Amino acid sequence: MSSIIGSARRLLTSMLRPEAFPTASPSSSSSSASSAAAAAAAARPLRSFSTTPAPQTKTIKPHRLPSDLIPPYPYGERRIYKQSNRGLYGAARIRFGNNVAPKHSNKSRRFWRPNVHVKVFPLPSLGARVKTRLTLRVLKTIRRDGGLEAYLLKDKPARVKELGPGGWNLRWLLMQSAPVQERLEAQRRTLGLPPAEARGRDDVVQYALDYATPGPLSVRSKKTIEELRAEILGGLGEFTLGNEDLSEVEGVKELSDEEEELLLRRTDAEDGEAKSTESQKEGNTVPS
Repeated sequence: MSSIIGSARRLLTSMLRPEAFPTASPSSSSSSASSAAAAAAAARPLRSFSTTPAPQTKTIKPHRLPSDLIPPYPYGERRIYKQSNRGLYGAARIRFGNNVAPKHSNKSRRFWRPNVHVKVFPLPSLGARVKTRLTLRVLKTIRRDGGLEAYLLKDKPARVKELGPGGWNLRWLLMQSAPVQERLEAQRRTLGLPPAEARGRDDVVQYALDYATPGPLSVRSKKTIEELRAEILGGLGEFTLGNEDLSEVEGVKELSDEEEELLLRRTDAEDGEAKSTESQKEGNTVPS
């Protein structure tokens, strides 16, 4: 047993000698240095340590945006394959057909669904991200146009028809942001058109983003919705049929509640008398 332990010790000491390891060539040393650098880069953290938290970004879905705030889609909601109203499906719809057997030509019903995926896109103009369903063809178009913002802001009628209600909501929200309005104003100056009235809609954008995310509304969003309601009610005012200035019409005055009740009673009495006279006439007539 002692001889075995002594041979094992001699073997270990011979392996630990420097002569047991051959010297590395320059090429091997450079490769080892590059591998060491790659390992160090992999071990380095992606974000340096900081006590400041990372900025949070909202992730919204198009169909959750407030429908009462956004104008209605010009082409209306799609009645076939209704899930396309909640995403960017383009012109893709579900298709139906038959499987035909090659031997006896037997037919069996089948269908083809669109190639739908879920993707998250950043929208720098809104400072948020959009998570939506879309087909592979629409995804290729977005990559070709240079991003989701360019895809949504294209003003051709075919593109507006391709967007659907979900894309229309995102398009309207983008056009309310300050960067997009500045871009449109620059286009107006290039075309020689008069400048449009500047409108600050950042509060509306923040309310729409807050509405589309889960949880209660923030204090700023609640204040914005109160201001919008007050603006709508103030713009309506008092509605009148015909000429608004009733004081210029002779013999016309505003009807009070007492006069209205008196007129209604008189009308009911006249209607009752008319019905009674009609019933008496019908009773007096003798069938031939």
